[in-house]
Amino acid sequence: MIFIAFFGIQDKEKLLGTTSNIICPQCSEVTSGEVYKTYRYFHLFLIPIIKWNKKYYVKTDCCNRVFELNPEVGKQYEHDPDVVINKGDLEPIALYANMKYCEHCKANVPYEYQYCPYCGKELQD
Repeated sequence: MIFIAFFGIQDKEKLLGTTSNIICPQCSEVTSGEVYKTYRYFHLFLIPIIKWNKKYYVKTDCCNRVFELNPEVGKQYEHDPDVVINKGDLEPIALYANMKYCEHCKANVPYEYQYCPYCGKELQD
């Protein structure tokens, strides 16, 4: 956060809600997830004036992966939480691209591991 006198620039993350019946692009399970909106804004006397760099994300409950949501679908979800989010609306984020998912303890583990370092169970490819 940059704060000079009575104005500044700040980042914000806002939980828009939860949604169900999403097909996870990573593990192909039907799951639910949390929908988030992130943005940067300029404020004057702590009142937001201008917002930019708006992005929408979905964090799935099945494997705790975060996917970037299509901005058009994100805007629709913001106004109507009953909007259907399809598998094609979700883009993997590079941070999670080389990770495996432990089905036993729900941890994200580096791809080269054969066993989960948290619970010791063998990882599936």
